[in-house]
Amino acid sequence: MKYVDLGAPSYKDEKKEKKKKIVKFTIAALLLSIVLYGGYLFYWPISQLIKEIINNPGIVFSLIKDPLGDLDSTDGRTNILLLGIDKREGTPFSYKDQEGITHKNGFLTDTIIVLSVGKETKDAVMISIPRDIWVEIPGWDDYPDSAGKINSVYSVGNIQDYPGGGLELAKKVVSKNLGIPIHYATRIDFGGFRNTINTLEGIEVKVDKTFDDYNYPVEGKENAVCSDGSFSCRYKRIHFDAGLQKMDGETALVYVRSRKGTNGEGNDFARAARQQKVLVAVRKKALSLSNLLEPNKVNNLFKDFGESVETDFSLNLYPAALQLFKGVDTSAIKNLVLDNTKDGYLYSPNPAQYGGAYVLLPKGENWEKIQKKIHSFLFPPKENSE
Repeated sequence: MKYVDLGAPSYKDEKKEKKKKIVKFTIAALLLSIVLYGGYLFYWPISQLIKEIINNPGIVFSLIKDPLGDLDSTDGRTNILLLGIDKREGTPFSYKDQEGITHKNGFLTDTIIVLSVGKETKDAVMISIPRDIWVEIPGWDDYPDSAGKINSVYSVGNIQDYPGGGLELAKKVVSKNLGIPIHYATRIDFGGFRNTINTLEGIEVKVDKTFDDYNYPVEGKENAVCSDGSFSCRYKRIHFDAGLQKMDGETALVYVRSRKGTNGEGNDFARAARQQKVLVAVRKKALSLSNLLEPNKVNNLFKDFGESVETDFSLNLYPAALQLFKGVDTSAIKNLVLDNTKDGYLYSPNPAQYGGAYVLLPKGENWEKIQKKIHSFLFPPKENSE
């Protein structure tokens, strides 16, 4: 007769208990790392975070053991490409047709900014790239070389299965034209942008000039026909007063998307400057001590994202990223917006040459002057101390 002792734990029970302790310790370590280094963890989609931990549980311990992991850099600077895509909530990245074949939706990048931070100097530079710049798009596999507006590059990379996806292709094209390496990239859509600011309980932005936009598009009414047969119901008026403004997510989104504002705010270059202002405000609020020490807020930021954010940052680099960005003086961030003003570096050719489309090209038909300007912006000449 087989004897079973119900009162003493079996070897299997001991193993289960040991595993439970390991899991509990891992979770505790993860929570600790989030509290300590959470300022930039919220850029990591929760699905990718869980997948990373499952594939490599030791990464949690590496965050605590070696929180100052090394970021890629060139000549002492780390360059990050920030993309904002024109994706509406409810529109999927991919879908299946009636035959079960998966197709990918393409989304244009509404915002293209390079953020460059000095690892030792802790200075930051933001370079806004107009979405209408015409660029060459390199081919791969069976996909031939092509050309198009730079705001289509991310979409092309995703739809055509470029190695590394849209982020990698966008990094390659931006790097080639600006003449600087792009080490990392992050993409966010409108929903993630809005939810982030709401979770942070709003941001403060200094609006330089009072302006109105009487043709701001109403979401969901892009193809509406009004009762009088016109298209006026597709648009609404928005208004901003000059001065320091407290903005929730929706207000900030309207502020950075407006393209037809009065008082000099009716072009993409003014819009790029507004986008830079909002990014600085988000960084300031996100890295405040109160936000870093609120686990519920960090957790909500995780939940806000899902597919709203895509990045090629690996998880164990986030502590180093936090250390890098915390030392940056927000008031000293330098901003460069490439534009087509008289003293600018771009011009608009005859639209007939591009199928009637409005495009921008570098003056002189090459990027040399722009690259020199960017280099002087990133590496200003040192003042003579004598």
